[in-house]
Amino acid sequence: MTRFILTFCLLTMLSCQNQPMTSQDLALAMTETKSETVLTCKKGPLEYSLFDQPDLNRELFAVAFRAEAQSHSLYNLIVDMRLKDGGHFVSPNATGYFSGKFTMVIDDTDAFEVIGKLIENPLTKEELDLHPFINGPVNWVRENTTYTQQIQLNTENSFEVHGYIQFTIEPACTLEKIPFIIKQNDGVLKFEFFGC
Repeated sequence: MTRFILTFCLLTMLSCQNQPMTSQDLALAMTETKSETVLTCKKGPLEYSLFDQPDLNRELFAVAFRAEAQSHSLYNLIVDMRLKDGGHFVSPNATGYFSGKFTMVIDDTDAFEVIGKLIENPLTKEELDLHPFINGPVNWVRENTTYTQQIQLNTENSFEVHGYIQFTIEPACTLEKIPFIIKQNDGVLKFEFFGC
């Protein structure tokens, strides 16, 4: 029995091993469209892009950021997640403890206030996963999903606030951290990718 447990632990550690990233592992390709920048980041075998029209033939997932005005000072920050090839991640609505749960982190600022919780659409449903690392209920995001966070502006002045989304993409078992910036210049609010 001990031999079985040791073998299982060794295989598990090898399958989820994170490799240090060097500048050679990270490649950027950037093109300009009339309204958006399309950026593809490659980390080892995985790629993701910020998209106008993502190339999902090459990427495990794609993400886009945008801001939509609801009123003069009320905005929705929208994260659009696109998945392919069985890619999935744990919903922020999952009730259990999952270290790779989808999370949106925004630096502290006086420029705006975050209103309410992150809204997932479509809303995931809890399912039973018998994988040894889960072995219980979980909300997997298995389809294209948007996340909306509402903010109330406190200023009309220019500002820049950084943040990121973070999640573990399965079945690759890699922790993804994608930085963004929320900025206002000349009364125009933008929510966009910040860099790899």
